[in-house]
Amino acid sequence: MQSLRQPGSLGLRRWVSGRHLARGISTVTKDTTIGVVGCGNVGQAVGHNLARSGFKVVAAYDVDKTRMASMPKAMIRVKTAKEVAERADVVVTGLPRPPDVLAAAEGPDGLLAGLGPDKVWIDHSTTDYHQTLKFSKDAEAKGAHVVEAPITGGLEALKKGQMVVHLGGDEAVCNAVMPLLKASYHEMFYVGPIGSAMIVKVVSNMLACVNIIAMGEVLMLAKRAGIDLHKFWDAIRVSAGNSFAWETGGPTIFNGSYDPGFTMGLLCKDLQLGYDMAKDHRVPMDLHQLVLSIYRRGQYQFGDEAGCYIPPKCLEEAMGESLNIPGFEKWVYDNEINNQSIAVKHSNI
Repeated sequence: MQSLRQPGSLGLRRWVSGRHLARGISTVTKDTTIGVVGCGNVGQAVGHNLARSGFKVVAAYDVDKTRMASMPKAMIRVKTAKEVAERADVVVTGLPRPPDVLAAAEGPDGLLAGLGPDKVWIDHSTTDYHQTLKFSKDAEAKGAHVVEAPITGGLEALKKGQMVVHLGGDEAVCNAVMPLLKASYHEMFYVGPIGSAMIVKVVSNMLACVNIIAMGEVLMLAKRAGIDLHKFWDAIRVSAGNSFAWETGGPTIFNGSYDPGFTMGLLCKDLQLGYDMAKDHRVPMDLHQLVLSIYRRGQYQFGDEAGCYIPPKCLEEAMGESLNIPGFEKWVYDNEINNQSIAVKHSNI
């Protein structure tokens, strides 16, 4: 078995090294067979990242057959999620909503039906964590394992292998699949048992949404006060009010796309999951309820497919003032880890 070493600087728990992993799980190598269920943005990016890194990607499935055409050529296009699980040692899923995960997992043609002893299901979906707990128990009954692995950082970052993945599940199993995850992720952060990583991901999105709404308001204040918006954005970047959302959201407002590679429909789903988690744990979320209401208004006004940074546009239309400015039409960014935090490196401004 290979020795594993810690890849990043986020204070991760120590990787398992020099001993056999729990319940027969071996460290993933380039000979490990990998399948993908869900060939949308996440599935395609992960599939190609794995193929470029030399991993043995063997099978792909999606209910939309046209999406499978964009997967690596080495992957056999199969007819069911069960077939993917039967062919692969590790199955990776990235599905948009809890009902999609449920449909892919259960039934005679579902992923769970194809799992066997020591196989691993890595789920990148942001989904209902109660559902994930059930799937983990179902897999465990067959001798298989589920790794909860929601991701954060933006789709373009995922394509470049610069996202962060939060991990929940058996720590030894998470350690075993680290080499596979390294093909797509800048940092792999082990949070704790199944269910814990999903809370981190959803809360992260909640915090980002608070920032985006506040950003629209303060940008409008600067515009009305006659301050150059580019200079105002730069000034906050070197001030206490800076954030990842400020760094990456501002340019999407300025260029009029409002799109970081994630839709309003999906983000409102995540916000609702956060509200439901808080209700389960009896935690009052006064600010979050307001944020969810503002995001729902944007969703209903601009549609499910609008970019998820679009709430400031609601304010623009209400005030009759545009926050779009020149100079950001070709803007792109890279994520870097600096002193245990995400840092954004901008290009083409």
